[in-house]
Amino acid sequence: MNTGIIRYSLNSIRYYLTALQKRKAVWMFALLLISSFLDVVGLASLVPVMMVAAEPGGIQKSKYFAPIYQALGFQSDRSFLLVLIVVVFLFFLFKNLFSTWVNYLQTKFTAEVGLSIIKTQLTKYLHFPFWYFNDLGSSNLINSTLQVPSTYVNMIMRPLFIFFSEVAVVLVIVVSILLYEPKLLVILVVVLVPTTLLTYRALRARSQVIGNRINELRPGSFAVISDLFTGFAELKLANKQSRFRDRLLSNQQEIQKLDAEAYLYTLVPLKVIEMVAILGVLTIFLYAIYVPSTETNLITLVGLFAAAAYRLMPSVNRMLMAMVQLKQNQYTIENLEAFREPKYNESPHPQQLPLTFERTLTFDRLSFSFPGSEKPTLRDITINIRKGEKIGFIGSSGSGKTTLMNVLLRFYTEQSGHILIDGQPLTAQNLEAWHRIIGYVKQDTFLMEASIRDNITLGDDAADVDEERLQYAIDQASLRTFVAGLPDGVNTHIGERGSKLSGGQRQRIGIARAMYKRTEVLVLDEATSALDNETEREVNEAINKLSQTDITILIIAHRITTLRECDRIYELSQGEVIAEHEYTSLMRQIVQP
Repeated sequence: MNTGIIRYSLNSIRYYLTALQKRKAVWMFALLLISSFLDVVGLASLVPVMMVAAEPGGIQKSKYFAPIYQALGFQSDRSFLLVLIVVVFLFFLFKNLFSTWVNYLQTKFTAEVGLSIIKTQLTKYLHFPFWYFNDLGSSNLINSTLQVPSTYVNMIMRPLFIFFSEVAVVLVIVVSILLYEPKLLVILVVVLVPTTLLTYRALRARSQVIGNRINELRPGSFAVISDLFTGFAELKLANKQSRFRDRLLSNQQEIQKLDAEAYLYTLVPLKVIEMVAILGVLTIFLYAIYVPSTETNLITLVGLFAAAAYRLMPSVNRMLMAMVQLKQNQYTIENLEAFREPKYNESPHPQQLPLTFERTLTFDRLSFSFPGSEKPTLRDITINIRKGEKIGFIGSSGSGKTTLMNVLLRFYTEQSGHILIDGQPLTAQNLEAWHRIIGYVKQDTFLMEASIRDNITLGDDAADVDEERLQYAIDQASLRTFVAGLPDGVNTHIGERGSKLSGGQRQRIGIARAMYKRTEVLVLDEATSALDNETEREVNEAINKLSQTDITILIIAHRITTLRECDRIYELSQGEVIAEHEYTSLMRQIVQP
């Protein structure tokens, strides 16, 4: 039997186990061996019991039971058999209780490792470079972070435990047969091994194809159903819900068909092995016919084989099922191994340094290119901004405005040049300190399905909320009147993605979040571009109120009126600063024919 998938799976599991968990795994395997041994002993004990019970005077003739019968002073075979049956029952009771306890430890262990894998996946993707994070997409990220680890535990780890447990059972049975009748073992090996091997070879390739295809389809289902529910209103008005529904059902139809086929393949080994077992019995009869033996020997031989097959058939079946499941779900190992290269890891520097912003923020000859792009997205940007200034950025789509802000936010890292804070280069060592003082409000503000309070504080526990700071943030974002008019005030739930709020209210919650954070630098990226004139006026009111503070504000806008309070306005084109404007002169250029 090909053990490549076994070795591959074991190496994968070893990667996630701590030193303590590796010792637990060895202990778990030892317990499985004991449990398997007890299984075999229990079933093997039934053969002599049945034989002495079926033969009159069998107890007195038995070289095993006769000494016990006499030593314990039994007076009748019936009472001895009754005690013997009770002992066998108690042994089976102990065996099953012990096996259940081992199974409990096993499932607890795999659940612990499963949580560790989810933690590893979360850490990996939360430290993903921003570019690759956006490229991968939320549906793939959700699938790889939650669905894949769950499948890995259920279809890789647990089948491995089953496989090794059943291997132990089979080995004990094989050794028993070898000691009792070596010739019988040879015949059984000739019959069973090729059949088992051929069955696995016939199923493994197709099973792997099924698993890989399901893994391809599942993220697509997540994406379509997310669009279907998130875009409920738009799709309903456009009469496109049925199209998205059909797309989802088509995807699910293929997944269900593949799942059914995979399930069928788990049933096939049992049928094949059952036929092989019958063939084994026939083989024993042929052996007994052509090899000189007595009728008693034949009965004993068939009885031994029946007892062995009773335990051997399920064991071999479970081994085959485990192997098929491992091949079918091999994609989970490959998925978990993806993106382990250093270029995908932007973990925080272990030694974080303090950072203060007192005087200036400078883009110093800054250049940036996206991975694989020959043309720079930003080229030699040099801008000096004093603390408390309000700076605007304009330019056509693709001019580099948002990319420049993403570099400032440290989602991207420049290839040349520097960002200087009071003359100090912004590096990975002061990233956490920088993120504590910079805020970000974008066109589609992130909102949780929670209360206004939770959205402003980003889920802080009630005991940790600074109420004075919260009220200050609400005032600065011009939300006071709105919140005061709500029955539950800041505890009002806003619906999924702020569905119960207007566009302006959503943006102002984003501004309030930045103010609650004690932001010293605030980036507004197209914060009003999707709003109507009246709603834009409301948001601009909040922005203008911030102009009275010492917060440094950087505003990207298509609507020039949003930049009214800016000290300077920079125009970008093809990644370069091509002009510097003041608001009045810029408006004059626009209105002139």
